[in-house]
Amino acid sequence: MADLLDKPDEIIADELQVSLDKARKILGMIDQEKTEFAARTLGRMIGQLISAKNPTVMIHSLALAAGLDQLNGAHSEAEVARKLGVTRALLSHYVVAWRDLLSGRNYSFDVLKYRKSNTTRQTYAEKATSPFLTAKAKALAKLKENKTK
Repeated sequence: MADLLDKPDEIIADELQVSLDKARKILGMIDQEKTEFAARTLGRMIGQLISAKNPTVMIHSLALAAGLDQLNGAHSEAEVARKLGVTRALLSHYVVAWRDLLSGRNYSFDVLKYRKSNTTRQTYAEKATSPFLTAKAKALAKLKENKTK
């Protein structure tokens, strides 16, 4: 009940056992950091877009990273990639890069509308580098080499 009635500065003062003045100063510092983070992020975004070799792909990947579903009815990264004439892997690479930039690598910001979670991506990466798959790839390469001889 107190959380509903107390102001943010009062909650901070109680939780950190500081005066109201110090709590207000803490909140001011947090607000300032949020503003500076937003400005730095916007600057990085503009820099990425200006220097992009393919701005259309960059803009679409930014929209996917933000979870925008207004992409002309697109239902997946693969669908957007086909429309743009690039691979899904390339588009996904840019989406993850945008997500990292937008979040400041704070992965609580993770829009999963069009992509897998970080834990799922980690699992895929581990499986892709498993000893079994490495041996299988070598065996396939050897078979292919023998067929060309």
